[in-house]
Amino acid sequence: MIGKKVLEERWLTDAETRALLEKRFGGGEEPNYIQKTTLEHLQKFIKLTPDDSTGIVEALVKSSEKMKPEIATKIANLLPKYEEDVRAIFAKERFALTKEEIGSILGIVAKYAKE
Repeated sequence: MIGKKVLEERWLTDAETRALLEKRFGGGEEPNYIQKTTLEHLQKFIKLTPDDSTGIVEALVKSSEKMKPEIATKIANLLPKYEEDVRAIFAKERFALTKEEIGSILGIVAKYAKE
């Protein structure tokens, strides 16, 4: 695209994405097909507020030096409830988590998840 440049790049949680799309298309602008189906999916399945999902990401990043923002965002999107789910998220990483680290992650998620 001519005349456009990236000003900032960061990982967004699904709740933040839903809020951005609702804000953009709430004023009368018509979304294209992909944007419309994405917004419908997020409205149907995402129950966290953007503040809660951001809180999860920040708490996870602060909790461990192993935690990268992209992994914390993935955890905030998936909201794992079980140890095996956390292990699956970290399966591609070059390190293994201890039971204490997994327990800490699950505790942070449980604190913010409302279900």
